[in-house]
Amino acid sequence: QLCSETTRVHTMASPLPHMPLKSRPTRREYSRTMAVASVVALALVGCIGMASKAPGLQSAIASTRTSMRGTVQRICPVGSRTVRRMDGRVICRSTEVKEKTENFIDYVGRNKDLIDQFVNKGTGSRPCPATMWNSRDMDIESLRATRPADVDVEFPLYVTPGMLGLNADADAQAFGAKIEEVRELLLKHGALVFRDFDFTKSMEGYRQTYEALGFESCEDPLEGTFLRKNADKEIKFTFNQNPTHYVGMHTECTHTVGPVSGAFWCGTPASVGGEFTLLDGRKMFYDLDKDVLQRFYDKDVRIKVVGLPAGPLANILPRGFLAGAFEGAAKNMPGPTSDLMTKYDLEFFVLDDYEGVPRFGGLEPKQSPLNRHPVTGDPLWFCNIHNHARYLSDRRPNSLVEIARADVYFGDLSIIPPKDVQHIDDVTRRNLHKV
Repeated sequence: QLCSETTRVHTMASPLPHMPLKSRPTRREYSRTMAVASVVALALVGCIGMASKAPGLQSAIASTRTSMRGTVQRICPVGSRTVRRMDGRVICRSTEVKEKTENFIDYVGRNKDLIDQFVNKGTGSRPCPATMWNSRDMDIESLRATRPADVDVEFPLYVTPGMLGLNADADAQAFGAKIEEVRELLLKHGALVFRDFDFTKSMEGYRQTYEALGFESCEDPLEGTFLRKNADKEIKFTFNQNPTHYVGMHTECTHTVGPVSGAFWCGTPASVGGEFTLLDGRKMFYDLDKDVLQRFYDKDVRIKVVGLPAGPLANILPRGFLAGAFEGAAKNMPGPTSDLMTKYDLEFFVLDDYEGVPRFGGLEPKQSPLNRHPVTGDPLWFCNIHNHARYLSDRRPNSLVEIARADVYFGDLSIIPPKDVQHIDDVTRRNLHKV
């Protein structure tokens, strides 16, 4: 089934160079620092009124790192800001000012007549199918022994009317008559980008495109989250309103639900950037280091989708008790949180991140980072770590609030070595295709 989505595609940005940091504090130092944080906060409140009379105060706060062991000069590059983490460490985040992108409300108002075409059509939204898992008994050594010749097939394939023997003004019916040819191309190349077709340029043409190919829309795998807005029961809008936010590569699937295919349409050109990125999971399987691939397959992964810092209490009270309290609070949060906990079968923990900072987290069940193609049976890299790993999101522009910051652990809840995460990022970036 197809899960359709209209989208202004996400803006890509180069990662901000990371400033060198001192080694992280010990647990005792961290707990001691957090214990006096409230006193320091009160002192800062008293100092705020003095800021206008002390010209150098704000720049001094932004450029230094204070700990119980002294003060270290810390100046971020031009075009970035200093962010102090809970453990006292300082990182640099981009503050580059770019043209603000049009928000969803403005777009809907400007295109109300178009959107009204889809409301109350009575088709409803079909449930998203369960994610098709077929990852058992994969002999990586044997599968990697010979690299198939078609791994390097053109991806994505740009399809024009002439390639199908059609004219640019061909309608959806003429396009649908080429269904067998188009579906064969999709299976061979993995992704198709339709260019120069007149009828596909409207929202109605977008719907006609996937319907002509025999696909049916289904409920969004992320139904109920704040990430996508409804145009109607079948079509979703998503807008990247912060052009500095980097969206990593991910599947359109959760552990429990996920369509086999997806259709995307750019309704409005982005004011900044606007590249739509694609990654060939089959090629990733053969390009990743074999030892890294084997380690991930042997240990599986668990993805944290919600969380908050746990603070010094994580080193005082039993973590199981704290996790239970966080779960209880999450169930009573306003919004879709409670429904998502059930939908994604979340389990709650207090776990250290890659820097040793304890954090609450709601984790999906253990899952394989590999899968097989549902038709061909080819092995695939099928993991959301490039988008979700905190190690990576800390090193690139990120505008998400803390509770929405994701992370990834091994299946046994151990921390994934940063060198493995960095390797995955390097191979992913080498294989990215921007439309």
